[in-house]
Amino acid sequence: MRQPSLHVAGVNAATVVLAVLLDLDGTLMDTFDAIVETMNRGMAEAGEPPLKAEELRPLVGIPVVVQLGMLRGIAGPKAERIGETYYRHFMRHVEGGVRLYPGVKETLAKMPARMIGTMTTQRREVARLMIRVAGIEAYFRAVTGGDEVARPKPSPDLPLHAAKALGVPAPECVVVGDSPVDVLAGRAAGMRTVAATYGYGELAALRDAGPDAEITRFAALPRALAALEGRPTP
Repeated sequence: MRQPSLHVAGVNAATVVLAVLLDLDGTLMDTFDAIVETMNRGMAEAGEPPLKAEELRPLVGIPVVVQLGMLRGIAGPKAERIGETYYRHFMRHVEGGVRLYPGVKETLAKMPARMIGTMTTQRREVARLMIRVAGIEAYFRAVTGGDEVARPKPSPDLPLHAAKALGVPAPECVVVGDSPVDVLAGRAAGMRTVAATYGYGELAALRDAGPDAEITRFAALPRALAALEGRPTP
């Protein structure tokens, strides 16, 4: 039986139109194969054995140097070098094209009045390249990256920085992401959260993070937002 595309937990109705802070990898774009390939180019150039896809999948959304420490105990200058190699190869891969999840562009086009920004661990220059190549740059009022804050997700620093870039108070924002760290960061920032269960995060871990709503496809986002705002669902 096909599962519903939207689930909203019991929350207090909002009185404002929520600004949307979007994760990129695993939420708007299916970049997993590119991430695995380019991470392993960095590993190979550093003389390290390759990382397995199943190791990396649940860690997408966590900074590269942190991933390396968690998976291989690699830290310091060597981790930084691998990270730089990853970004160099990843940007070249993105320049060749990125694949949006079904319904992303069409859904963003249905929300022209809504303030939309990024909430990605990717560096700001990479995030800008990704949304430009994907053809969705016009829908974003602000683009921010993980390199602009001191602490990565699940710290609240990134969503708070993204909200400031949009000029919107934190309680008037909603974080949309596929990883538990997205949900935890949004909650820590005092924002509402929507879990994209079709991405890379493990479903049980996503739900344990306590999102206010779940979507199984991006096209369900307007309905989730309307429910969180206490409006009739479209």
